[in-house]
Amino acid sequence: MKKPVTLPRISVCIPVFDTERFLARCLHSVAVQDFADFEVIVVSDASRGRDEKGRSAKKIVKMAQKESDRYRKERGLLPIPFRFIEHKENRGLIEVRRTLMYEARAFYMTQLDSDDEMEEGALTALYEAATENNAFFDIVHGTSTAGSFDENGNFIPSKENRYGKIFYGEIFGRDLFRSWLIDGKFTANTWGKLIKRELWQKAYDNIPYTECNVADDVLLFFFLAQYAFSYKGIEKNVLRYRVNTGMTSHRKIDNIHKWKMVCSAASVFSVLSQWIESGCALLPDEIERVRGMTRYYLSNNIRQMKETVIPELQKEARSMLCEYWGAGFVEKVEASLS
Repeated sequence: MKKPVTLPRISVCIPVFDTERFLARCLHSVAVQDFADFEVIVVSDASRGRDEKGRSAKKIVKMAQKESDRYRKERGLLPIPFRFIEHKENRGLIEVRRTLMYEARAFYMTQLDSDDEMEEGALTALYEAATENNAFFDIVHGTSTAGSFDENGNFIPSKENRYGKIFYGEIFGRDLFRSWLIDGKFTANTWGKLIKRELWQKAYDNIPYTECNVADDVLLFFFLAQYAFSYKGIEKNVLRYRVNTGMTSHRKIDNIHKWKMVCSAASVFSVLSQWIESGCALLPDEIERVRGMTRYYLSNNIRQMKETVIPELQKEARSMLCEYWGAGFVEKVEASLS
């Protein structure tokens, strides 16, 4: 008789987008978690980046596996598996997170971007909160700290944590969706949260293939919150979020590929618009809120084009902006900003 397969309780899912220079630190923070049984899945989106030692993401993952094995053996803990998967072509964050969901085997998933780090004891705190009194909450949201690292590797917290808003307490039923979308009680980021894998599956049932690198959390959490019944926010610090390393940071855009990634935010709201138009039930204020978010992201794209795209690319950048968002919509929002 075959021995039954024991599945891990948590899948730690990590996307990689040319952020290999931070990946070793990220994986170290995961490798030293003291939770009893979890797995680590790293998906590279055809990234060709290297860390300061010239190592690829695949090699960094192998080194993290060895570190984890040593750490857990010294403490009498069972080993955990690290898996590395690589897309042959760039697909964007929505599709990387889809791959992570398909590859995950655990009851719960937590996402961790490769330039961020887990706090000590994060997995234990999240799981204990989720399962307290056998409640098995759909979503558990831990506290995060935004900041940067100095030359000595010390974390320096920022004065503002724009992506770290959290509601401390419990929310149930439809109030969960409205607490996020209408009331803004907590952010949509998928990192720093423990979420049932079945919710990810239901969410992706509504999301067609979408190449997108910006506002992916909005799209994903919109559908996660549609199907979730219970939310719990906890004060335990679970994540250190590195600021000004993602696509939304206002760095100079000197090639059209970078600009295309920014414009891809339009794909998020195209999916949401089609879903709403298909007759799926939303209240009038919920629909208006989605429309407001759409205008907000386009406004940001317009400002970013003017402020960060180099002069030589301005004409091509605006043409691409119109291609993604629609020329009429772009002109309307531009007029409102002038």
